[in-house]
Amino acid sequence: MATELLRDLMARSSELTMEEKQRLAQYLSEQVKNGNGDEDSVSAQKRQPDHRKGQLSVAWLKSHGEEHAGQYVALDGDQLVGSGRTIRDAQTAAKDKGYPQALLVHVPPREGGTWGGW
Repeated sequence: MATELLRDLMARSSELTMEEKQRLAQYLSEQVKNGNGDEDSVSAQKRQPDHRKGQLSVAWLKSHGEEHAGQYVALDGDQLVGSGRTIRDAQTAAKDKGYPQALLVHVPPREGGTWGGW
C-alpha cells in the first residue's frame, strides 16, 4: 500500500511549481528530522552529514557570484534560496521558502567598484 501511495505522490508532485516543490521537500525533511519518518532513514541521516553542501555552495558562488555582486545570498548547497541588499533580507527570503538554516554569504562587489576608508 505504501509503495502505491509513494508512486502516486511522486507522480502528482510533477504538477507542483518549483516553490511548492521546495516547500514540500522542506516539510518532508522536517518530518524526518523530528522522528516522524522512517527511523532507519533518521539514524542514517544523523550518521552521514552532507559535507558536500559547502563544496556545492563554493562552486555556486564561483559560477554565479558576479550576478549577485554586492548582495547577500542564502544558499542551500548549490541552490540559491534567497538574496537581498542586507543579510536580513537574504535570511528572511530563505526562511520564507523553508530554508531556516541556509548559508548566508556576502558576495563582494565587482573589482573596480567604489570604496571608502580613512
